[in-house]
Amino acid sequence: MVFLGTPVAAVPALRALAENADVALVVTRPDRRRGRSGRKTPSEVKKAALDLGLATACPTDRAGLEEALESVVPFHLGVVVAYGMLLTRSMLERAEAGFVNVHFSLLPRWRGAAPVAAAIRAGDGVTGVSLMRVTEGLDSGPVLAVATHPITERDTRGGLTERLSHLGADLLVANLARAISGEAAGTPQHEPDATYAPRLSGGDARLDFTRPAQELARQVRAMSPRPGAFAWWEEKRMRILDARWSPDPPTPLEAGVLALARGGLWCGAGGGALVLEVVQPPGRRPMPGADWARGVRGGLGRLSGAGPSQS
Repeated sequence: MVFLGTPVAAVPALRALAENADVALVVTRPDRRRGRSGRKTPSEVKKAALDLGLATACPTDRAGLEEALESVVPFHLGVVVAYGMLLTRSMLERAEAGFVNVHFSLLPRWRGAAPVAAAIRAGDGVTGVSLMRVTEGLDSGPVLAVATHPITERDTRGGLTERLSHLGADLLVANLARAISGEAAGTPQHEPDATYAPRLSGGDARLDFTRPAQELARQVRAMSPRPGAFAWWEEKRMRILDARWSPDPPTPLEAGVLALARGGLWCGAGGGALVLEVVQPPGRRPMPGADWARGVRGGLGRLSGAGPSQS
């Protein structure tokens, strides 16, 4: 078999597959420069593959991916988990039983690159994992199996993704024989129900405090831990890593205005206020919002969704 994946969320499925099948090749995205040192670092999937003693390939484009797959033909099944590149028809035809994809949503809801963030931000009460056959379309293939998982009001993107990654690994193993046989065609997705979750951009993380507080709390959780929701304080960017909303602030607060009360750091927003549980001031480590506020000299001022050049 061939495994294609990149982030840490794909590692449980790789390890599970390696325990239950012969993985001839692991394909992942190229090493990237990370951190202040700019040193090239392998993806989490590549690290896991090397730890398992598996062969790896890191193509930079579709031509390289085609070449990598060709190097292990014939192979029986391809497994994709958050790889980061769409497969063409000629690639899909390399595998005798085709390719399957472990996708972190209940398809056809939230196709695309950021399904967990989209589900949290939309206020969905339940999500899950879908095992689908890969087609040329974006997450549009027939679904072989699903597993559901609740979303609580405290779930962050990072924590929920971790749980879904293990749920997905179990789902893959439980249905591996069906996928290998090629006999299970799967259930076609109902196209009118399809929704999309495109790759996150910087704008997705910017907080606008004129919007409802409950919506902003979901946005914070959907962006945590990365890229991290943010706003500007004294013309410097501050990340908001955890927050909860309240319809009953200790005192009426205008949008973005900060106040230290009831042992917490409050920020005015539409329809109530946010309690900023964890913040990361510029150049500092994450800390409880109330601790940061106690160390501020003078007034706390306000947070703004508009940067210095926009105000």
